[in-house]
Formats: sequence, structure tokens, C-alpha cells
Amino acid sequence: MRFALQTRLNDYDSKGHVNNAVYLAYFEIGRVRAWLAAGGDVDAGFILAEATISYRSPAMMGDPLDLEMTTAEIRNKAWVWQYRILDSRDDRLVAEGETVQVMFDYSSRTTVPIPEAIRDGLTRT
Repeated sequence: MRFALQTRLNDYDSKGHVNNAVYLAYFEIGRVRAWLAAGGDVDAGFILAEATISYRSPAMMGDPLDLEMTTAEIRNKAWVWQYRILDSRDDRLVAEGETVQVMFDYSSRTTVPIPEAIRDGLTRT
């Protein structure tokens, strides 16, 4: 899945770079889109267990950015999404990372297996 990111003025620091903390918010935008595309509902039944990011090149004010993401691994109760933020003009890699999501039952406060319908949806993202 790949789509254009809409950057906002408050995404930038005083030097005109996208602030490092903002990239995790960009990943979150992707997670919501991927979750809905996988068949999940708005009341997400998962928790974020881990997030990593590597900064490869600066994104400056006005640079058009795309977010590209894939499901890299599906486990019994968890899955891994990988992200790449690219300059849409030339596909220059700006940042990359991954997150680990775990299915979670908020009533019992325990992890649970990924439902088959969601598992099938994750294979398409």
C-alpha cells in the first residue's frame, strides 16, 4: 500500500525539517489505513507493542512525501508492519521502520489470536 502524506506546518522544526517525532505519527496514519483495509473496524482490537525507526535523509518543508507499507510477518497473536517514507518526486528514502501489533481483548486484558478474517486481510496489505 502506498499513499501521499499530507504534511502540516507543525510537522516541521525551526530548521524546516520534518521533526523526528512526527514520523511515528505518519506511521500511525498508515496503521489506521492498513487496519481498515485488512477488515478491522474503527475500534481497533490491537495494541502497539514495539516501534522502530531509522532516519535516512532529511525531509524539508515542501517536499512531497509518500508512505509505503507492507505486512512483513503474521504470527499467532501479532503481526509486523514495515514502513518506508519516500520523497514522491524521486523515491528518495527519507525514513523506514516497523511496528509490532498484538491482538488484545480489552475486557479480559489479555492477548488473543488474530481472527482468521483479519489474518486474511493482513495478507493483502
